[in-house]
Amino acid sequence: MYVKNGVVVLRRGRERSVALGHPWVLSGSVLRVEGDPEPGDVVALHDEAGAVLGFGDFDPDAQIRVRITAFGKDEPDAQAWLETRLGAALALRRDHPLLAGTDALRLVHAEADGLPGLVIDRYADFVALRVGTPAMARRAGEVGEILRRISGVRAGWLRSEGAAGRELFGSVPDEPIEIHESGRSYAVDLKHGQKTGFYLDQRDARDLFAKLARGARALDLFAHTGAFARAAQQGGAREVIAVEASQQAIELARVNAPGCELVTDDANEFLRRERRLFDLISVDPPPFAKKKRDVPAACRAYKDLNLRAFARAAEGAHVLTFSCSHHIAPELFRKLVFAAALDAHREVLVLGELRAPPDHPVSIRHPQGEYLKGLLVRVGGAA
Repeated sequence: MYVKNGVVVLRRGRERSVALGHPWVLSGSVLRVEGDPEPGDVVALHDEAGAVLGFGDFDPDAQIRVRITAFGKDEPDAQAWLETRLGAALALRRDHPLLAGTDALRLVHAEADGLPGLVIDRYADFVALRVGTPAMARRAGEVGEILRRISGVRAGWLRSEGAAGRELFGSVPDEPIEIHESGRSYAVDLKHGQKTGFYLDQRDARDLFAKLARGARALDLFAHTGAFARAAQQGGAREVIAVEASQQAIELARVNAPGCELVTDDANEFLRRERRLFDLISVDPPPFAKKKRDVPAACRAYKDLNLRAFARAAEGAHVLTFSCSHHIAPELFRKLVFAAALDAHREVLVLGELRAPPDHPVSIRHPQGEYLKGLLVRVGGAA
């Protein structure tokens, strides 16, 4: 790996999480740092007695001080480690029976694929990469070269925190590219769209939305580029309304879901003003709790949003409601939806729990990797 330039010594007792395979070392677990490692350097992890526990990417400015890339006393070879992990991640998705019917997949899902700080999404013949750590920013060129060889894609677009995107290899078109998902077509803006251009983690939920849409008046809140709206059209909805605050996203929604009613507005403001009732509603807001200290305010926001959505639900309506804040646990989210149902004075049945599809795996040793959770509910009459 990159030249090891330091040792991070853990406080007594904090080595247990490393022994259990958890890939994060938080700042509070660090007793001291030996040497002079810079952001992105690989460091060795030691317990207080000096035993080597593993190796990882160092970031002195982050709460997650070390993201572990290898457990045990043997430091792997840099190039072999990266190529092996990327190859395994792509192999997991290749020809998987639960990932058929689409040419847009998440190829690398950070810690779950043993590549902390790295996300790679494939859109037809192109890939979009997002790096979230100094170490992965350093490795971006190598990642691009390996992807070029083993993935068969034409070009890669790189994004990193606080920096403008750039071509990593090949030539990425300025205009949106077309992807296909379960018989639906979508235009995706790799260069300027949110995240890596599209929300691949909602693929299964969109399929479900389509199945529930026949004859429905459907409402897609926080519509982004109209993905749920298009699914409702595919499923035979009689009327589709998509609400999105971003004008840029609305323009792509016009392409993706032609003929649906597009509303450029804040979803909460729309719900306060709207008087129509809907048979099918998707509630997929951005993360309200990006940090742990945001949780109390986020709880109020999720409850109020679902309360307003339930008020617009016809009797017997289906609502797909989500949180993508990893600080909001599934149990807490269910309680917030329950509180919203109580305040809305509606009978609400939970028909199922919703998660990201298999190309967004979660390591059982790293539960923090499970960020998306949702509920399919049926809204009845007055309680």
